[in-house]
Amino acid sequence: MKKVFLTSLIIFATVSFVICGCFLFNKSDSVYGCVEIDGKKMGAHVAGSGDKTIVMLSGWGTDSPIDDFYPVWKNLSADYKVVVLEYFGYSGNDVTEKERSNENMVEEIRAALKKLNINPPYILMPHSMSGLYSLHYANKYPSEVLGIIGIDMSLPQKQLERWSKETFENTKEDINAQKLNVSVLNQWNAFYSNSQKLENVKYPVNLPVLALLATEQVDSVDKMIKSKEMKTSWVEINNAMVTNPEIQKIKVLNGTHNNFIHDQSSTITNLSKEFIENI
Repeated sequence: MKKVFLTSLIIFATVSFVICGCFLFNKSDSVYGCVEIDGKKMGAHVAGSGDKTIVMLSGWGTDSPIDDFYPVWKNLSADYKVVVLEYFGYSGNDVTEKERSNENMVEEIRAALKKLNINPPYILMPHSMSGLYSLHYANKYPSEVLGIIGIDMSLPQKQLERWSKETFENTKEDINAQKLNVSVLNQWNAFYSNSQKLENVKYPVNLPVLALLATEQVDSVDKMIKSKEMKTSWVEINNAMVTNPEIQKIKVLNGTHNNFIHDQSSTITNLSKEFIENI
């Protein structure tokens, strides 16, 4: 469906231009298209304006991150500049065989933002697995990250408690059966090793954080504790990341992990605005 939509825009758009071989389309409130990184096309959507920029980073395997984040970026773009990036292999974008390490993912994010002429600092809004990349980003380039708004974002301790290096190999077999493209597949396969690299990493003490947790994942971890698959609750895992409780907050909202953005779009928008205005 998205490919058909983009094809129609290419045919009928009256105002279009090219950046790095990608077609971009001027709309009333946004630019929609892609950027070229390492000779490959990465989807990007820019909307709104303002003196603060939010960068939205999707969860693993999201079919269309731009569409998934829509109810939140549409609302937030009324007050801020909002960027949604789609990793390689997502939503029909080019694939890459480059290692999906925290380091490479973050450098690709930075390169995409540079190509879009969007300068730091940024407020990162990661969903799920992108929490690892945001944590790495904030610790390696603290001057570039103004804050993090986590949408039930992944944290390393959960993976390291739930699996060992050996037991995580069993999840790779299940993922292989889904016939995913090499980029998305390798991103999953790096999930445990990326978590290991961040095992002792916490939020920088000067970094404002709003961690929004979905009740589904809170309940899921509680069940794993009962079955002795894990020992630490999801709320406790998040609390352990906090280094400055004055500016790093955790809030639990009703919702499911995969559909959290849609389950709580209005609340996420309102809480995000309140958080950003206090940075």
